[in-house]
Amino acid sequence: MFQKLPDASEFECEEDLLDKGALRISRILSRGQTSEVYEQDEDEWVMLLVGEAEIAFPDEGGHKIALRSGDFLFLQAGRRHQVTRTSDPCLWLCVFFAPGSE
Repeated sequence: MFQKLPDASEFECEEDLLDKGALRISRILSRGQTSEVYEQDEDEWVMLLVGEAEIAFPDEGGHKIALRSGDFLFLQAGRRHQVTRTSDPCLWLCVFFAPGSE
């Protein structure tokens, strides 16, 4: 997880560690980048392994969540969100799965 990290100096780097169709696990490396607003068809569980980040929810009155190493968050499919701040480095573990999966 922490070895062979890609160069993410210009762009955030996402690497699928496992892709089984209905289940996908990704490693994302950010180095100060922010994101567009996401509205995904999948549920997502995300853990920040290294660094600090902030996620904003544009449809929720400017609500923001600050994350630090070890923090995790569940994002339900369709919940609009945007990464508005990341430290350098910022390493994420993301698990994507079909909505309502148990």
